[in-house]
Parts: sequence; C-alpha cells; structure tokens
Amino acid sequence: MSRATSNPAPSEPSSERRGRIFAPLGAAVTSIRVRFTLALTAIGVVLFGMYAVIEYRNERGDLRAAAVREIRIIGVSLQVSIGNALRDRQRADVDETLTTLEALEPTVDIHVHAPDGTPIGHSRGAVLDEELEALAARGLVAELIAFEGGRLVFAAPLIERDKTLGTVAVVRPLDDLEADLVRTRDRMLWTVVVFLVVTIVTGILLGTVYLTRPVTTLVGGMRHVRAGDFRMPVEQQRRDEIGELVDEFNAMLEALGASRARTLSETEARMRLEDGLRRIDKLVAIGQLSAGLAHEIGSPLQVLSGRAATLCDHPDPEVRRQAGVLVAECDRIARVVEQLLSFGRRRPAVVAPCTLDAPVRTVIDLVGAEARRRGIELTMETDAGPHRIAGDTDQLQQVALNLISNALAATPRGGSVTVRVDRTPDPSVRLSVRDTGRGIGEAMQARLFEPFFTTRAAEGGSGLGLAVVQSIAREHHARIDVHSQLGAGAEFIVTFPVHEEVMRV
Repeated sequence: MSRATSNPAPSEPSSERRGRIFAPLGAAVTSIRVRFTLALTAIGVVLFGMYAVIEYRNERGDLRAAAVREIRIIGVSLQVSIGNALRDRQRADVDETLTTLEALEPTVDIHVHAPDGTPIGHSRGAVLDEELEALAARGLVAELIAFEGGRLVFAAPLIERDKTLGTVAVVRPLDDLEADLVRTRDRMLWTVVVFLVVTIVTGILLGTVYLTRPVTTLVGGMRHVRAGDFRMPVEQQRRDEIGELVDEFNAMLEALGASRARTLSETEARMRLEDGLRRIDKLVAIGQLSAGLAHEIGSPLQVLSGRAATLCDHPDPEVRRQAGVLVAECDRIARVVEQLLSFGRRRPAVVAPCTLDAPVRTVIDLVGAEARRRGIELTMETDAGPHRIAGDTDQLQQVALNLISNALAATPRGGSVTVRVDRTPDPSVRLSVRDTGRGIGEAMQARLFEPFFTTRAAEGGSGLGLAVVQSIAREHHARIDVHSQLGAGAEFIVTFPVHEEVMRV
C-alpha cells in the first residue's frame, strides 16, 4: 500500500524572518525619544566613566601614599629604637620592641639583620624570601621604599655614628589597600549602572510625556486631514516648540478648511449654473418645438378633427367608431401641443396671499369622477392649519393636477391616492400626494423632472407634467421631495414657505 506524502510548505527566507522579528525593535530604536535618551545616556556614561577612572587612580595614589607614610613612620621609629638597643647591646630590648609592634600591627612583618646579613630578629612567623632579602640588603646603603609582589617594603640602615650596626626591613602587605580599591571600583560601577537605568527610564518617561504623546496627537490630526476631515483641530496643551507646531498646524487646518469650503461653494455654484444653462437650452428647444408644432400641426389637426366629427353621424357603426377614434386621438395631440405651449411660454406667476388647500380641493373635485371610474379611492386630508402661502392659484392648481393625475395613472384598480395638506414646524405648508402604485426605482428618480422623460410612454405620457411642477415650485420658492420604492408606491411632497417668509424674500 502506498502512502501519500505532502510537500512541505516553502520555508520563509531567513532574511525576511529576521526582518519580521526585529521590525518592532527597529521601530523602537528609530523613535526620537529612544534615540535622544540613548544619546544622553551615552554621554552621561562616558562622563561618569572618565570621572570614575580618574577618581579610581586618585584613590589608588592616595592609598599608596598613606601606606608609604605609615610604613615610613614605623620604619623610622624602629630604626631609632632598634639602633639604640643594638648600640647598647640590649638584645632583649630588640625582642620586646618586635613583640610590642607585632601586637599593634599584626599584618606588618619586621626583620632585623646584621651587616653581614645574619638575622638578628624578626616578627613571629615572618619569612623573608630571597627577593626581599635583596631589597633589605640594599637598605644597608640608604633608605629604601618599594612596592614588590603585592607588598610594600621599607628598608633602612642602623647606623651608630659612622658605623653600620645592621639593617631593619618592614614589610607591609597591600591586601587591605587592594580590597579598598575593589570596593571603590564596585561602588563606581554600580553608580554608573544606576545612572544608566535611571537615565533611560527617566528619558523614556519624559520623552513619552513631552514628545511622543503630543507628536502622536499631531500625527492623528494629520491622518484626519489626509482622510479629508478638516474639522478636528489638535488640542493645544503646551507652551513650547511642540505647542507652537500645534498652533501652526491648527492654523493650516483652518486655512485648508476655508479653502475647501470656498472650492465646494464655487463648484456647487458652477454646477447650478450649468444646470440652469441646460434647463434654459431645454426650454428654448421646447419653445421652438412647441411653436413649430402649433404652426405646422394646428391647422391640419383642426381640419382633421372637424372632418372626423362629421363622420361621427355616419349611419355605418364601423365608420362612426373609427371617426370617434380619430376625434379622440386628435384631441390628445391637441392637448400635448397645448402642454408644450404652456411649458415653453408659461406666463410669470402672479403671487398673492392664498390658502393652499383651496386650489387642491378644486382639483380633487375635478378629477374625482375619473378616480371613481378607474376604481381608485381618492381622499384628501388636512390638519388645523393655517395653510396660508404666497402663490399663483392657477399655477398651484396645475401643480396639484399634474401630481394627482400621475398618481392616478400609476395606481391600479382597487388602490388609493391620498392627498394631504398640512403645516410643518419649520414653519411651512406641505402638499403631499401618496399613491399605492408600482413605485419608482432609484435610477428613474434622478430623471423624473427632466422634460420629455416619462415612465408611461406606452400609456400616452408626454414627460412634461413633473417638469412643469418643478418649474412652478422654483418660482414659489418651494422644495420637492420624492419617496418611493419599487412595489411600495410613491409619495411626492411639495413644501411651500409660509406667507410671511415668502414676502420677506
């Protein structure tokens, strides 16, 4: 039976792995506070190191000088006392002096020799090796002080007038001096270590408080600016160079925000101007088109409609039916031409104080029969009011008629259309027309108010009703909102300012 083996995953290159592992360390080392702290620490360590070396050398020199003074005092005292004892041939005095000094300075070894090198006396347990013997012999000539083998040696001759009676040698171990120097060195090393730790910790803490935190806050503000948010200035908490940097950043942020606001305002103004020019072009085209249609179609259409009306009295039922179709279609063409003329050459609005619900009720009464014929429930709702605005009653009726007609056309049999006039807290007066039709998609909503755009082309829609509504709303300083979803009906809301506000404008 074969056994399947899987290929091992490719190993990560060692250089990439090391880079990933040491990336945080590299980031920490490149931090300003860390580098600043390490630089100050290095300078402090160098200064402390130089001071420690100089202090250690001075301490060593002072200790050796003190040891030299001490051994010279002992040596000179022994030179006098033992010289007197040898002169008087009092060997017992020599032994007594050595015993007494041994009790006072047990670490000091004393050796007394005759001129020929024969030992006369020495401290208990003291042994003079060959090297020290040679040094002691040199003491026969003159006083000698030497450091040899971790020991300090003092040798001096014992002279009676011009006669040499022998030599005295004092040997002092330097172990205590070396121990003092070791303690001094350790103390200095610990001082440097403590300084190193305290400097690093203090430098990082102070760097975090006075450098890293304000810089991080400033970087956060820069990220907001990069994201396009110019409304979040950095909080000023310092009165130093960092604080001055924050002030300059906030001033730059304010200038950028003002420049951006001006740019947006100019862009919006340019877009409004372009939209206005496009609307003017459309109106010019519509005016030219309506004038041409009225001239070219009007007269032939009247002749055709008149002849078709004459045929309506024909005895043949089929002829009468076809004549009725011709009359209806001629009337529809005449209405489209009339809409074009009214849209392209609409008279200026005659604004006067009026109530919005009055022209709306007139339209409800006008189209009520049509709604009942289609099997649609048409209702009107109002609140307590008042609904007083400044407007042209005829144009307000046209707005209501167009919106209600569109709602009836979009609502299937059995549906409902609700017209509501109410007052909002702004204050303003609102006309709302809500239907239970098939709704309008988002893509269509952006083009609803374009002339000749219609979703009911197959049903005879001309695409001018909502364009007329929008034009009248602009003349009345009104706002149009559309709320609709596919399958959930649509609601058109025209909000008019109250009479007092319009008159001030």
